[in-house]
Amino acid sequence: MRMTRLALLIMLPLLSSLFTTSQASTSSIGGDFTLINHEGETFSLQQLRGKVVLLFFGYTYCPDICPTELAGVSRVLDGLGTDADRVQGLFVSLDPERDTPRVLKDYLSYFNRQLIGLTGSQDAIRQVSSRYRVRYQKHSLPNGSYSLDHSANLFIIDQHGQLFSVVPYGLPPEHAQRVVRSLLDNNMQSVQSPKDANR
Repeated sequence: MRMTRLALLIMLPLLSSLFTTSQASTSSIGGDFTLINHEGETFSLQQLRGKVVLLFFGYTYCPDICPTELAGVSRVLDGLGTDADRVQGLFVSLDPERDTPRVLKDYLSYFNRQLIGLTGSQDAIRQVSSRYRVRYQKHSLPNGSYSLDHSANLFIIDQHGQLFSVVPYGLPPEHAQRVVRSLLDNNMQSVQSPKDANR
């Protein structure tokens, strides 16, 4: 039964975004937010203007989906070479009760030290997740702990802070890397002067 709920939580947003993985035409999704980063400092998405952002929601106790996706994001960054400096990966915890800044910092260091972990109050996390239409639900475990079922899309945000693409969980990292590369290349072309472009 729990696996059925998990499958539905993952599949519904996946199906709804399957046809918008190259360009997100959902202007009502996304937007700026402010949370606490893994250094315990206030962090705003607005700080990343000029960079492409890879945004993923999850939690550190996640047994499979989150590690898989974070490993994929790390592969995207590694595959960009020096252009990775123009991209930032963000991991927003849906479990602020357990995912303190220190926990996030230690957890993300296993994947890629370029990643930034974000947490905040329960209300703040609900607001951000609602803005990106991320669904999550807590489930109690027999040992007294709990797990979270959550949707698992990767959100690619352009250099202007606008949601550009929603990549469903399960697509290979190479897909996200192509989307990121197209944004980086288009940005380089847009800053060229006509003289430069005709060379």
